[in-house]
Amino acid sequence: MNVETLYAEESSASKSSPATIFLHRFLIALWWIGWAGLTLFVLATFLSVLNILNIFGDDILNYLFPETTPQDALISSLTMIVAVIVFLIVVKQLRMICYTLLAGDPFVPKNAKRFRIIWITVLVAEIMRVTWALFLPWLGKNEDISMEMTLDMNASVWFLVMVLIILAEVFREGVRLRQEAKLTV
Repeated sequence: MNVETLYAEESSASKSSPATIFLHRFLIALWWIGWAGLTLFVLATFLSVLNILNIFGDDILNYLFPETTPQDALISSLTMIVAVIVFLIVVKQLRMICYTLLAGDPFVPKNAKRFRIIWITVLVAEIMRVTWALFLPWLGKNEDISMEMTLDMNASVWFLVMVLIILAEVFREGVRLRQEAKLTV
């Protein structure tokens, strides 16, 4: 009995799975949505700065967002710019990983580096979020509002970072084993 015939469909590298094709298209859509969001938040930052500097004499944002101050709008839009940049970095790395998956060769050295970039980006973003949450009440200090400092830790994000570290190491080890297999006769 020939074992190769049992796995003939699985060894076909030229045909990508429907899930991979869907993920590829979905990541492209997310990429452009992220850029649209970044453009929107840069515009909101620009309008907030114009309001703070009182360039036009009128509060532009009061017409658009009557419930917020220009300072709060600036802080919110800058926070969202950082979040969207993190999102774009992760989506770009996932797109590059998906390209290698579509090509039928996901165990390339660059994918281990891409997973490493993703987990470092998520880790830095979470540390920035926790730090920002600690010091944000001091920025908006107002006599009428009593804010207390709380430490808001998100366990699911830390778990995600751990999973991504493991995936990066699995890919790194897979690449190493593949290189060793090529060298053996």
